Amino acid sequence: MTVGPTLAKCYGVGLRSCMVVDGGLFYDGIEGFEYEAGYDYRLRIGKYDPWGGREPPQDAGAYAYRLLELLQKAPAPSTPATLSVGPARVICAPSDDFCPVVDGAPYNDLINRFEYEGGYHYVLEANRYGDGRYVLSDVVSRTRAAGTEVEITVDRHRVECGDGYPGYCKVFDGVPYRGEIVGFQPRHEVDYRLRVERFDMFPEGMTGSPNVPTHGYRWLETLEATPGT
Repeated sequence: MTVGPTLAKCYGVGLRSCMVVDGGLFYDGIEGFEYEAGYDYRLRIGKYDPWGGREPPQDAGAYAYRLLELLQKAPAPSTPATLSVGPARVICAPSDDFCPVVDGAPYNDLINRFEYEGGYHYVLEANRYGDGRYVLSDVVSRTRAAGTEVEITVDRHRVECGDGYPGYCKVFDGVPYRGEIVGFQPRHEVDYRLRVERFDMFPEGMTGSPNVPTHGYRWLETLEATPGT
């Protein structure tokens, strides 16, 4: 089998990362194989039934895999890239999950080796590979997004975002909002009144795509939480 140079965003029980094997997502591990991003691999593997013919547990694969021989490990071709990553994530249209904002647009995949923390503007140096994914080389800067304190209301329901792109949004101050509130985990069926810090989503001089809000929010305090009936 061949293994690609980047891990990809995938879903099992929840959000996770997968190797790309023979061009497709591979949800299992390979015993004895130590993956390092940035390399193309060619492997010889063994496939066996770890359950002794019994039905595998829920969400477990029918087979397990072990490395027999590492046939090739070679640096994968790449091009250098400088990336701007925004301080709050937004709902990705294809997956209805939160995605980072990269160069002003939602990025529905992983930046390998990058540990994202909301509330900061990042400038990254990375390598871009043929599959369109990135591997981090260096965090050039990490700047706290700052703004002004405001109060907002968050409705218990989600509605269609209504910005011309697919997706369902929470309603902030009566208007659908595609982004998240950094540090805030709302419960379903609860209306909120919050004290938040409102900040710019883009550095000065930069604009984003129409499905990225111009402002983001950082949670400071929950003023009211009203369960629905």
